[in-house]
Amino acid sequence: MDDLRKKYLELLELNEDCTETEINKKYDNLSLRAKTDKSIDIDEVIKAYDYLMNRNLEEPEPVKPIVKKFRKAWFKYIGLAAILLIILGTVLSIVIPYITNKDPDLVISYIGPYTPKNNKDLENYLYDRMPKVKKILMETIYATAAGNYVRFKEDSYDASSVEKLSLLLISGGLELIVCDDAVYRYILSYNYLLELDEIIEEYGIKIDKKNIVYGIKPSTGERVIYGINIQDYPILSEHVYINEEFPMILCVSNEAVNIENVKQAVRILLTEE
Repeated sequence: MDDLRKKYLELLELNEDCTETEINKKYDNLSLRAKTDKSIDIDEVIKAYDYLMNRNLEEPEPVKPIVKKFRKAWFKYIGLAAILLIILGTVLSIVIPYITNKDPDLVISYIGPYTPKNNKDLENYLYDRMPKVKKILMETIYATAAGNYVRFKEDSYDASSVEKLSLLLISGGLELIVCDDAVYRYILSYNYLLELDEIIEEYGIKIDKKNIVYGIKPSTGERVIYGINIQDYPILSEHVYINEEFPMILCVSNEAVNIENVKQAVRILLTEE
């Protein structure tokens, strides 16, 4: 028996062959007595109890001041880094969609009583012939004029159609447009259509006279070409479902952002090269 064990057994007044139960009872008894008997060194009693119960745990070494200082600095900078990461994540969540979802190089809008077909024929046709164009936006905007397809009346449109068309025209969100007669007259009435005479002449596009849609230029009063009926151009006319009685007119917004791409698309689609 080692000297330390012998010392602690004597302190707790225990025999060599004592059990854990006896050690616990003696410890409890001495702890109670220590409250009134100042001669009992409770710290020594605790050390003896821990040793005899194999709880002889080493006391942790005191933390050096330099270590404490390092830990404080570490947690401080970890917190700062966490805040910076949150800020960076927020910025990236805004910037990445902005970069990846860049504005289209060409916008083609079908506006009228049309239902889109689930195919990519028209887009693929243009992508093959316009290698510099990386993103084409195709959209179908359902708009009706309450059956009035001869002469446009603004109040015959449902309010949502008028509002959307107006916003798109003002913002330059419309470029190459395929629409019915009522929508064509609506856009023309606000002077948002580009004259097609120059494009047709520049590219030598041959258009059957029956397909030419004229309008009066407000500034001069002369008759100019603002639209082309496209029933004879399957690549355009068969992109959507439509009742045959409604005309389909191709026209161009004079607020188009990608005007050069629009001109190229008009040439390609009307010559079906």
